[in-house]
Formats: sequence, C-alpha cells, structure tokens
Amino acid sequence: MKKINFKTIIFLLTLFSATLFSSCEKAVEIPLMSELESNFFSDENRVNRGIGAIYAEVANLYGANYNDGGPTMVPRLLMGDDLTMANNSNMQYDAFASLQSSDGKIQRNWQFLYITVSRANLMIEKLQDTEVLKVFTTKGLSDWCMGEALFLRSWANAKLWDNWRKAPNQNVRLKAPTEASLPMAKDFELLDQAINDLKKAIDLLPDTWENRFKGRVFKNSARGLLVKLYVLRACNADKYTGGNKQSDYASAISYFEKIDPAYSSIANVKFGENFDYRTENNMESLYEYQASFNLKEDNPWLYNNQGTDAASVGVSLMYLAADNWQRDSYFGGAFGPSDKLINSFDVADPRMEETIILTPKGSPYPVNALKIGKKWSFFGGYQFVKYVNGDRLGPLDTKYGSISLNNNRILRLADVKLLAAEAYLQAGNEPKARAQLNEIRQRARQSVSPASLQPADFTLAISMNDIMKERLLELAGEDDIRWSDLRRWHSAGYIDLSKWSAEDFGFKQSNHNTQFSFQVGTHLLWPIPLSELQNNAAMTADQQNPGY
Repeated sequence: MKKINFKTIIFLLTLFSATLFSSCEKAVEIPLMSELESNFFSDENRVNRGIGAIYAEVANLYGANYNDGGPTMVPRLLMGDDLTMANNSNMQYDAFASLQSSDGKIQRNWQFLYITVSRANLMIEKLQDTEVLKVFTTKGLSDWCMGEALFLRSWANAKLWDNWRKAPNQNVRLKAPTEASLPMAKDFELLDQAINDLKKAIDLLPDTWENRFKGRVFKNSARGLLVKLYVLRACNADKYTGGNKQSDYASAISYFEKIDPAYSSIANVKFGENFDYRTENNMESLYEYQASFNLKEDNPWLYNNQGTDAASVGVSLMYLAADNWQRDSYFGGAFGPSDKLINSFDVADPRMEETIILTPKGSPYPVNALKIGKKWSFFGGYQFVKYVNGDRLGPLDTKYGSISLNNNRILRLADVKLLAAEAYLQAGNEPKARAQLNEIRQRARQSVSPASLQPADFTLAISMNDIMKERLLELAGEDDIRWSDLRRWHSAGYIDLSKWSAEDFGFKQSNHNTQFSFQVGTHLLWPIPLSELQNNAAMTADQQNPGY
C-alpha cells in the first residue's frame, strides 16, 4: 500500500507575483482570484504541499517523457558495464559514440535536477519566514520540512557534481533573471555544498515518520547519503583542491556507524523485496521515488508539472519489455544484461534469478512481466528482471500500459554498507570491511527458502576487487550507481578505464564493438548542455568539459 503520494501534489510557483501586483494594490482593490505565492502558505498542509513539489520533480527523472525525446534515465542506465542494448540505438550512451553537448537527454537531466534545487531553495527560504512558521501546529514539523528540503537539494547537487563537476552552485532562491547567470563551481564546491546540507538535515529530520507519511526522508537517509558522498569525495581527493582521502573515509565511517538500526536494517528484508511494489519503503529503504498513478490518467507524453489530473507520476520500465512499440520508439529497443554481468554471477547465488533470468529462445516471456505471452530472444535469452520479476511489477496504468507504480529505489542500506566496506578497507580496518560484505552475502542466501549455500562468507582477508564485484552483483542495473562507481574507482586508481575495451564494458562481438569509442579524458564527465553555455555568460568563460 502506498503510504504517501507526492506526485499528485503539483505546486505552481509564481516567482514574481509580489512584484507584479504590488504596484496595483492601492489603485484597484480586487480580491485575488488565484493561488499566488503571497497567499499560498496559509496552513501547514500547504507547506507540506510545497515540500511535496520538490519530491514531485523527481518524477521527471524516472518517467517516460515521450513528448520530449523520451526517458531521461537512458544514459544513466546504459553507461557502465552492467546493462546494454540489443541493437545499435543510443550508441552515444552505450558505446560513447559521438556524445554531444546538444544531447537532449543529458540536457533534461541537468534541467530536472536544477528544478529540484530551485524548488528546494524556495522552501528553504519560506521555512525561515516568521509568518510562514506561524502556520505550523504540529510539533517539529517545520524542522522536518526544512530537513527534507536540505536533503533533496543535497541529493540533486551531488548528482550534478558527479556527472558534470562544474555545474553552478545555486544555493539561494533566484528572484530575477539577472541573478541566474551563475559561474561554474570549482573543485569540490558543489559536493561540499551537498555534504554541508546533509549535516544540517540530520539535526532537523525525524528518526522516522508515521505510517501515512512513509516515503519521506528521515535521519538515516541523510546519514546514508553522507556515507556515499564522503566515499565519492575520497575517491576524487587527489584530483581537486582541498581533497583529503583519509579524512573523507573517516567521515564516511563515522556517519555509517551513526545509522540507527532501530529504523534501518537489512536483517529481515529479502533481496527481492527491494524491487517489489508490495514491499516498498521497507527497513532497508533510505530514499525511493514514490511512484503512483495519476487521478485521471498517467500520460507518458506529459511531464509531472501539468497542474492537472493527467500527467506522468509513475515510473517507466518499458526498456525491459519483450516486444513493445513504446520501447522501440522511445527507448530505442530492449535493454538487458551485459555478457560481463551474466558471467559475473555464480548460478547458485540467489541474487542471480532475482536480477537476470534465462528464457531460452522461443519459450514464453515470464508471466506478469511487462508483456505476457511474448518471447524474449535478446542477450542470449537472458532478461534483466529486477523490477519486473514475477508479480513484483504490479499493475500498469490502464490506459497506455506504460507506467508502473513500483517505486524506483534510489538509496538503500545495502549500497551504503558496501560503501562503508570500502571506507573501512581504505582506513586499514579489513575485518570490519569484510563483516559488511558478509552481511550482504548472508542476506542474499537467506532470501530464499530453504536458505542457499551460496554466496559463502569471506573467511580470508578481502580486497578492493572483492568489494567491487560485490557491488556489481548486489546493485546491478540500479539507476545511476554502476557508472558512478566505475568513474570514482578510476579516479582513485583502483581500476584504469583508459585500458578498457568494448569487451570490458560487457559487449559481444558486434557493431557495439566497432562503434565503441570511449575516451577516458572525455567521457568520465557528461558534456555541459550547449544551451546552458549559450545562455549563461558566467559559465561560458569557464568553457565546456574536456573533449566535447
């Protein structure tokens, strides 16, 4: 059962309403006939709706967006070595062939993240307004809302830094076009902004929410994201001014050890329950997008900014469909497991059948997946099924059959535990690093009944290679994880992507290989959208990311 639905809360922001109407106020006294910023925040429910608007923008990062070039998640899923495509579409992401600064999907990722930041900035400002604070009647709620706004701004800023590095640090609300020409951030500036926001958020957020508000971030959400950001910072410590690898790993460990097990644990959560609509917002979940269906229709051609009862508030999983015109038209074809991912699993590992299944050519497509009765003939018969295995997908929208209400899991505790294992190992505490890996592996084998004998515990000292492989097995195909991992491990010197071939990225001998054109000096970062450089003179001075 969905605990909270932020997607149907569409909060229309009128940035300049006070300025536009103040000059007419005395001349003509006409009652306001619409919602304006000046009269919107009249009770705490409306403040909650303002916070809901920040969460709601995340829908555009996971939705279909058919009317504007297709899903923005495509580059986030294809870059890396875990998922690939069945044909030669989207080669700019899958094989890094001719990726350009004019790329629409890259541009919209940038745009939606900055809309998230802007909405957070508005609410951070409002939550410091004494008149707005007077409307609260629930003890602690104003602090909790501020913590949420800081967390969501941090999450967006961290993604901006990880993908582009030089993205501007928009840390205050912009109220005039002249304020919008912000310079590119330097070194760790944007990542440090994200880290500092999370530190403040921890003190403000609740330990947990009552059941009807499950899905809103809480203290452990901020602690877990801090672990992720400090490990990311540590891996890049030698590249940017102000880096301190050992200090960052120590900070990651400190925040990991503060995660309260009363509210977050993997102990009683089966691996597959992290991808099932029936077990969303469980004890392992630290932050997930709250997908649902819109009141009238979940329309894959619309953004979640319509202000109407017909928009897109669910998640698009059409890239996993067996045979579907929407998949081919808007995703470019079927996505599936790379050879590398398939060959990395021990067949006795219970996570394998929860992640990829073998459907021999000609046999029926799995029941209750996106297309019942169709046949799967791609990737040697292997299908990526994390979010669609068996009954876990749940119903699709009834009008278009495009949108799922199965939450996309953005941050879960297993991810954080494996990041903590890295930090422990690099800090010289191998036993604690090994303990984290073994807890992940124990949970994996206990996810089936009777419990599996695999994967077995590590009994000897582990290495970074063990951690890197465990992250592939545990987190394969989860949005924006694998490519981020590979890039930071390259920066830290644990791997050397400059020597990787198409086979290292998991491709078969095919046209993928002939089009493979990864260049380490260019493709570790995304190109800054051309439109941003053209419209912002302060950014133009610092130029494009290298190679684009």
